[in-house]
Amino acid sequence: MESTPLLQVHKDSEDRSKLGNLLKANIVLLIFHLSVNMRSPVLSQYLYQRYLSELVDNGTDSFSTNASSKCFVNKSDPAYQTHVQAEEMSNNLTIMFSYISVPLCIITSTLLGSYSDFIGRRILFVVPLMGEGLRNGLCTVIMYWDMDLRYMYIGEAITGITAGYNGVSLASYVYTADNTPPKASRTVGMAVLDFTTYFAAALSQAGTGYFITYMGFVWPTFVTAALVFLSVFFVVVLLPETVPLEKKQSPCVAPTKAIKNVFGFYFSKDFGRKRSLFWIAFIALFVTSVGNSGTGYIDYMLVLNQPFCWGPEMIGYVNMAAMLLNQFLSVGVVKLFHMCSTDEMIAIVTALVKGGSDVLHGLAYTDYMIYVQTVLSALAAPMMPVIRGIVSRMAPGDVQGSLFAGLTVAGAVASMMGMTIYGAVYDATVETMRGFVYYTCGGTRALTAAILVVFYCVAPGILRQIKTETIIINDQDERAHIAKSPKKPVLDSEV
Repeated sequence: MESTPLLQVHKDSEDRSKLGNLLKANIVLLIFHLSVNMRSPVLSQYLYQRYLSELVDNGTDSFSTNASSKCFVNKSDPAYQTHVQAEEMSNNLTIMFSYISVPLCIITSTLLGSYSDFIGRRILFVVPLMGEGLRNGLCTVIMYWDMDLRYMYIGEAITGITAGYNGVSLASYVYTADNTPPKASRTVGMAVLDFTTYFAAALSQAGTGYFITYMGFVWPTFVTAALVFLSVFFVVVLLPETVPLEKKQSPCVAPTKAIKNVFGFYFSKDFGRKRSLFWIAFIALFVTSVGNSGTGYIDYMLVLNQPFCWGPEMIGYVNMAAMLLNQFLSVGVVKLFHMCSTDEMIAIVTALVKGGSDVLHGLAYTDYMIYVQTVLSALAAPMMPVIRGIVSRMAPGDVQGSLFAGLTVAGAVASMMGMTIYGAVYDATVETMRGFVYYTCGGTRALTAAILVVFYCVAPGILRQIKTETIIINDQDERAHIAKSPKKPVLDSEV
């Protein structure tokens, strides 16, 4: 005789995280982010140096060793003007890259995420990884032969068509949701993804600068392509599929139906009262994404100039320290707060802490204020994974791909919006109040906290009503089944 029913064993297995699958997915993500965090500084510095050399070779400036000064005081210096022009040209090209890739990525992420609920999760990893590998390989060729930089548009189009970075992030979040129960452990799983990301960033910050110094730009770019293709190999060989075979064999939905699945959480009557909760959480995540995306380039420009005058080495050290802090605090803060609070309260508190960090960033005029701001920002690192965990727990397990496809699209749109808005704010206030752009960023955090307070207040009542209605319906179905059940047949042995 069995001491435990089979149904109970099956339920217990569903309530536990599949740690082996999560470990393999994080290995793939680690290798990929090593490539991403290496490529970003390599490409930005290559574009800057390429444009700078072209300006100098064309005779627009008498280049000297003084031209590489880390902090120009005299803005009328010809060397300063040349550097500013090179920065503007490289920045304009980078923005053009996003204009090419992001719109295509939005379409691809929507379809790929929805279809992954039917065709499987491994393909959701492989397609964007192949696009990233091809883009990095093309960059290597362009750098090696000093080809026209406009050929890079082809690589950006490839990543847009295959969803690129956003597609890999989408796959990671969906795979984590597949392998964790809809409890606090799912939020921890989302935080672990950020832990892996920060760890890869810290490793890259520590070594990329030396790699560029001793090997130039071509070999580091080649390594970024090799790392991406290595992650594809690990996906194919190691990563188990999480979509059931019977669902993969079911008829695939039309593209219009796939798009409806992505946005059905917010419009479909099937979700009833839950739609309002999806909307509130979606708006909170969108506002947060706008605030996160807008100041990356501005952060760099702020510390390069007065009163900080940091050089590339100092920026690298501080960035590495920030990544390490984020790495160790992202999971730790979540686990600590779970002992006495809920995900909703964690999100509210971290949003307010992040807002305080932004305000301090705007007020900063000494190195120590930047250091304190970095620590506060690291304490708020769990904000995004917690919000994703909240949204994911409300959706059924068989439509997680569609859910995160919508969140990925929102993140891509928010990223472009944030870069545009905060870039314009910085340009308009840089001469009068350089830190004003960070005050506006802090405002988005306060708005996020307010939205999450609304969610915290209304969610328990709505979910309680839904649960009560479900119990009543199930109870009625059970009674109807009992009433209509046929009488027990009489066996010959009982006569």
